[in-house]
Amino acid sequence: MHRHDFSELMIVLSGQAEHIVGNKRSTIKTGDVFVMNGTVEHGFSNANGLVIYNLMFDGQKPYFETSGIRVLPGYQALFNIDPLAREQESAVPYLNLQTNALAKVELLLREIEEEYTDATLGFEPVLMALLQHLAVLLVRNYPEQATPKQKNTLALARALSYIEENYSESNLRATDIATNSFLSTRQLERLFHQFFQTTPNQYLTDKRITRAKELLVSDINLSINQVAHSCGFSDSNYFSRVFRKQVEVSPRDYRKQEFMSNR
Repeated sequence: MHRHDFSELMIVLSGQAEHIVGNKRSTIKTGDVFVMNGTVEHGFSNANGLVIYNLMFDGQKPYFETSGIRVLPGYQALFNIDPLAREQESAVPYLNLQTNALAKVELLLREIEEEYTDATLGFEPVLMALLQHLAVLLVRNYPEQATPKQKNTLALARALSYIEENYSESNLRATDIATNSFLSTRQLERLFHQFFQTTPNQYLTDKRITRAKELLVSDINLSINQVAHSCGFSDSNYFSRVFRKQVEVSPRDYRKQEFMSNR
């Protein structure tokens, strides 16, 4: 049993074993793909010919994540929801790649390993592109392989994807998110509470503030008002109040602090 300071994407290339998460056990087999959050203790037992490819990353800010990838429901399901669900119960199905898909993924993994090991000139952007390709290949298969038990996972994944696409709309409401996720507002609220211990509206606000922090640092030519509107706040004064409440400094002071710390 072990845990890490980072998250892990694991792909079972062959064999099988028992996967232990806390005091819960389930069987993993060839083609299974899953993500474990670093804070969760887990391990393997009764392995039989088990070969696992393991990619480690910062779960708070995955280096292969892009805005185009975040809007894919399969990505939200595999990387954000399933790891939380697996902490709660042992009967969470694994994404399982069929033979052709697994063969493509394995070739890509070998290419990633070769680039990483050789570290020749320009390998970093090549690695980034390969990892993004890998993420898309995996999550494309998620909706197709989903089981009835993953109905709630996919519904919540659709909600997260819809938020990613529309958080900049100031009139976005929980009812809109629910409708576009094929859920009632009550079902949506229950799922957000179960997995994130928060409400859809608070999750949306957190997303907007996170994006605002990024924009304040990445583009110093944007005014506070422009940042607010880009992140779904129609009123810059309200944005500043919400930002100060969450970050404990004003948007302007946050920008100054980050600028000084990066000099």
